[in-house]
Amino acid sequence: MRTAILQPTYLPWLGYFEMIDAVDQFVVFDHVQFEPKSWQQRNRIRGPNGELMLTVPVKSDGRQDVRIADKRIDQGQPWVRKHLRSIEVSYAKAPYFHRYFPGIRLILEERPDRLVELTVRLIVHLLGLLGIERRVVRSSQLVVADDAGLGRTERVVNVCRLVGATMLYDGAAAERVLDRAMLASAGIAVRFQRYEHPVYPQQGPGFLPFMSVVDLLFNCGPDALRIIRSGAGR
Repeated sequence: MRTAILQPTYLPWLGYFEMIDAVDQFVVFDHVQFEPKSWQQRNRIRGPNGELMLTVPVKSDGRQDVRIADKRIDQGQPWVRKHLRSIEVSYAKAPYFHRYFPGIRLILEERPDRLVELTVRLIVHLLGLLGIERRVVRSSQLVVADDAGLGRTERVVNVCRLVGATMLYDGAAAERVLDRAMLASAGIAVRFQRYEHPVYPQQGPGFLPFMSVVDLLFNCGPDALRIIRSGAGR
């Protein structure tokens, strides 16, 4: 069973979806610690004047060891209106904007209490737009005992066992931190992503890589999945 275990990200980039597309099931790694100012709560779109960062504000908990699954959105700030307006100003003239924007707008306007409820809802919706059908589960709903004291590889192995994973597909950065011997002893093969970012038509001069996947969808529509797959080093 090929599996990707990734932290939930707000409007993820192309490579995130390449990883999900390459496996049989996707585990949202949300029982680990929340990291402020990370991709867990923000991402980039191409604005009229270049890169534009969209950040979901979160409430302060007064401590550092808050799980992603428990992090709450600060709905007292007008971030939904700002994000929707930024996306509309940036992409209103893109070929497929009016096909995909309404669904994204509806999810943002739901204003869920927890960040993971927003990010996972968006990820599942975007998977559907791309035509990727995969089992999606959250680690916080699988891991019963507190494993915060374990190392990263031990936590990953535990999740793999819970979902019956026999092969782990992980990001390139994980190659420096995961213990391959420990994974092998648990009967789990591992492969790391080698992704070359594809170039595709964008609004504006030149090309800006590493934007949210919505940039690709608004510009290329039904061709988006083919473009995502073209960067995979398979």
